[in-house]
Amino acid sequence: MSCLLVVVSLGFTVKAYAAYKTNYVDFSFTIKPKQQNTYTGTRYRQTTNRERAWMVRLRSSGEGWMTYTRFWLEKSNGENVSKGFNAQSGGATLYNSAYSSASKQNVRLTAENNNYNSASYPCYGTWDEETAYIISSSGGLLNRP
Repeated sequence: MSCLLVVVSLGFTVKAYAAYKTNYVDFSFTIKPKQQNTYTGTRYRQTTNRERAWMVRLRSSGEGWMTYTRFWLEKSNGENVSKGFNAQSGGATLYNSAYSSASKQNVRLTAENNNYNSASYPCYGTWDEETAYIISSSGGLLNRP
């Protein structure tokens, strides 16, 4: 009987992780001058857990290696549903929590130049509207699959 209980428990864990698989969706767009917004198409964020992390990795920027671009999530009506943060070109994958208003919503990755100037440049990388990771209260990642 206890063996059966372990199998059921393992089956539940696999399903929980499968629902929140990190997808690494490619993006490629041009950052506009004077901090005008640029964004991807929308993706459905099914979670109601605001600590369920979304992620972005800026692989390359026409502004140059190790330069910064600001990213956040928003709804297609322009409502911000996460805090923004600066990702470094060629840098690490960054994870962030979302606002509760992002729960069960179509959201898009939005970006702008972190400097207010007339520069325009291409950039590309990967993102995911929800990952298998949870952001802890201290800002670290929990629940690594």
